[in-house]
Amino acid sequence: MSDPASPSPRPPSFPWRTAFGQTPTPVFVVGPTRRLRYANPAWEALTGRPLADVRGMRVSARKSAAALARTLAVPPDAWAGRIATVRRPEPAADAGPPWWDVTFVPLTGQGKPLAVLGFVAVVGAKAGRAAARKVPAALADLRTQHAGHFSFDLLDGRSAASERLAAQARLAAATDVPVWVVGEPGAGKETFARVVHHNGAGRERAFVGLDCVGVQPYLVEAVLFGRGGLAGTPHAGTVFLKEPAALPRDLQDRIARRVAPLSPAGPRLVCSSARPALDGVSAGKLIPAFHTALSVLEVRVPPLRDRADDLARFADRLLERLPAKGTLTDEAVTVLRAYDWPGNLRELAGVLAAAARQAGATAIGKDHLPRFVREAHLIAANPVPRPAKPRPLDAVLEAVERRLIEEALRQCGNSQTAAADRLGVFRSRLGRRMEALGIAPPPQPPKPRKAE
Repeated sequence: MSDPASPSPRPPSFPWRTAFGQTPTPVFVVGPTRRLRYANPAWEALTGRPLADVRGMRVSARKSAAALARTLAVPPDAWAGRIATVRRPEPAADAGPPWWDVTFVPLTGQGKPLAVLGFVAVVGAKAGRAAARKVPAALADLRTQHAGHFSFDLLDGRSAASERLAAQARLAAATDVPVWVVGEPGAGKETFARVVHHNGAGRERAFVGLDCVGVQPYLVEAVLFGRGGLAGTPHAGTVFLKEPAALPRDLQDRIARRVAPLSPAGPRLVCSSARPALDGVSAGKLIPAFHTALSVLEVRVPPLRDRADDLARFADRLLERLPAKGTLTDEAVTVLRAYDWPGNLRELAGVLAAAARQAGATAIGKDHLPRFVREAHLIAANPVPRPAKPRPLDAVLEAVERRLIEEALRQCGNSQTAAADRLGVFRSRLGRRMEALGIAPPPQPPKPRKAE
């Protein structure tokens, strides 16, 4: 019998060299003590540091740590068991490019982290000193944080509508074809476009939105095709056109002819509208060539009422963006779900902002919500009973007649003759009405026997 106080035997070490020795992707392994346990030859070639010199190095994000240790520092999400990807300048550099996109994959056992695998992808060409000074580390971190707000998790959820939308976003991000986004006002069409942009091939470049309704057409044309316009610049990754059906037909034709893409290094086009592109063609607002070129992939963003199961998660996301970062009580969430939200996420954001100001430092309760939202919950909890459906006159008369006949038969001991006399009709007529109304003839009372 083994001593319970004795330490458990160490599990055999994993053959990292066999698994990752030949891969061209730089791979490293950090143990649960935050120390570097392994790095493959591709990682050694990238960093210029042999594994023998750095094995056992403690990786940390502290300023006192070495530059390489800070670059390899494992984020808290990975130690919590979630895959995380961060962008950092290459070691010993204050800014990029190039940057390192480091993906941390936790390996857990019995609920505890055993190790964290790191995969390095180098992004961007190496810049000169002057270019490096233009992108300081603080600005690079700010850009990374901004892009982090538009991950696929922003669209994903428990409802079938959210799962489908997130899958379509992943498909759109993996391609560079034009996308047409359909949805009600405030449903999150621009948010969908930004998620696709920040997870696509052009995420290093800018996202530019143009409101074709609120901006004069000649300004849209100048921004796209004027001197230094977006059509020929490599600095824009995605151009988002809101309601392009408002553009003149000649400008639509010009965009359609230059859309594949606007230039070899030009931006990707994403359009949004409240109606499908084919409806715009049918209404005469879109030219067929524009519909063909710009709606290669059409995605519908569902309204908030179709994603009621995810409303609490959406509300938490919106509250995180507020300065106070308020929270919702369970009772408030129940009240919010009862409202149908015709303004979708935009309306929800406005309601939460007003409720957070009213709640102050306390959690947002149902009393902090607007009256029209609370009334919707009260109506849903106490629905008004619907009036009974009126019955046709013939059916009512037949029911009354049936009831009178059955009552007369009962009072007369099932004697049809006596019942006919009581009702004031001939016996033959009573029989015909009983047959028409489906009243079975009752058993007749026995006749009295004559005395012998």
